[in-house]
Amino acid sequence: MQKIYPIKCPKLSDSYWIRGLHFLVVSFFYACSSSDSVDFKPSTLVTKDYLMQEKGQFCIFSVRQISYSLNQKATETLFIEKHIVIDHPVDNEGVLIAIFRKNQENASWIETGRKLVVLQNSKIIEIQSNQTQCILVNPIEVGTQWNFQLYNQTKAQQAQIIRVLPQVIYSNKTISNLVEVELFKDSSALSLQKKQVFLAPNWGVVFSKESNVSYCYEGNCLGKGQINYGTVITYDLIDYGKE
Repeated sequence: MQKIYPIKCPKLSDSYWIRGLHFLVVSFFYACSSSDSVDFKPSTLVTKDYLMQEKGQFCIFSVRQISYSLNQKATETLFIEKHIVIDHPVDNEGVLIAIFRKNQENASWIETGRKLVVLQNSKIIEIQSNQTQCILVNPIEVGTQWNFQLYNQTKAQQAQIIRVLPQVIYSNKTISNLVEVELFKDSSALSLQKKQVFLAPNWGVVFSKESNVSYCYEGNCLGKGQINYGTVITYDLIDYGKE
């Protein structure tokens, strides 16, 4: 694996990163332990439970993006994003979410986009930047599969529920019934395109990691996972609540 060289990053308080790291470590501890996973009955949890429901609900993420370029040092970019519900445009079966970003903790938020998250035929659909993607369907149980690119049959990508996790205590709050979803995965000796998310009831996506990289294929590096170019971007939840 190509070494990641540090660059000058925006100064964020230690509390942001410690809280985010704690949540990530605890979540993956459960994810890696099959004995701790819980398969809930479909009647216990349904997709609607995994939507943000009220205006003013927000999630704040620490975001880490690593960019790889051929024959150049990898670079790391850190920033914070806030996702907040600003409207219920579809008869309370969906929410409009504004996305804000800042590079430093004491900087002002700058709106960078919006996305619509709706419930259609018991499917959670995200619409953003002219892309429509299905991130969760019923039943909420391990092994459930569906097409992530719901309206693009020429680019079908298989999503599936990997596991349902028990309670996680984070920042004096309890997140229960986390669902781990692999939205898509296309892996070979030459490249990796993969996106993994965790969803929590009432909050939606609370963690995501997306990789889009190409590996070295010349000489002795073939099959060793050495990245030539591409990006890996991770969103870690550091705070959530309601304004």
